[in-house]
Amino acid sequence: MIRQAGLTTHIGTTERVFEGYNASCDTWWDEVKAGVCASSCAYAFLGGRERFVDSPYYPTGPSLLGFHQFYGNPERGSDMLTAEQVTEIETSTLSIAQALTGQIVLYAIEMGVDARIVAFASATPSDGLYFPTTAELEELSISSGSGLKKWFMEPYGDGLVGATRPHRSDSMLDQITAFCSKSSGTPSLLFTMDLATPSYPNPDDLPLHAVELTIDGQQHSIGRQDLTLRYGDDKIFITVPIEALKTAVTRAREIDFRLDSARVMGGFREGGELSDIERQSLALAWRNCI
Repeated sequence: MIRQAGLTTHIGTTERVFEGYNASCDTWWDEVKAGVCASSCAYAFLGGRERFVDSPYYPTGPSLLGFHQFYGNPERGSDMLTAEQVTEIETSTLSIAQALTGQIVLYAIEMGVDARIVAFASATPSDGLYFPTTAELEELSISSGSGLKKWFMEPYGDGLVGATRPHRSDSMLDQITAFCSKSSGTPSLLFTMDLATPSYPNPDDLPLHAVELTIDGQQHSIGRQDLTLRYGDDKIFITVPIEALKTAVTRAREIDFRLDSARVMGGFREGGELSDIERQSLALAWRNCI
């Protein structure tokens, strides 16, 4: 049901916070904190189209996802049963357990999860919990990838562009494109994101204050006055000139991108490490203007 609805699953708890009882109107929000999802919850969690143990939307600190073997108790009420009846129950319980294991393996595979998680769960007693490590969550495809994929290059017109896309299909960001225009020669980044602000028919009215780049831990902000915004095909296109940051970007080991904007825009925070070849690709895209 979760997958059919196309939902994203996160782990956490919420607590409603009121700004104050003396405010002119009811002002509240749900504060999200770390949480634990274990036992049957862990299998429901796998139903998410995108799955986040530590949500990129709500940086809450470490949440936990726990698995264990399912269980029954054939000894319950055994004092009221004959020895033959107890044996029959134990035999049928084993048969049911085997069938259920097969069902769970098929479910995990259908959800795009490595079925080895079922083996790890089966090896954990029902009164304990197995918490996959961060590496195992990624290796077993339990949790969705985060950040940006590798930058790639492609021809555009008579020039080149570099581009990257987020791992998450539910990110507001569609793509970041590195290019320069022959008319200006200015190296730029084009952010393409889903249009989630129907109440702003004019892009000039969007509550966007700046685009922020964090390059090797150093934050840089490109203000609204330097940005170019337009709409098209249900997308927002934000062009960001980065002449002053070109050298820093082509030398960067890690870059993160985010919007300084009102929450109504949706926003995003995406990034990741850059390899030598990715840095060279960006430099090449900015030399071969379109």
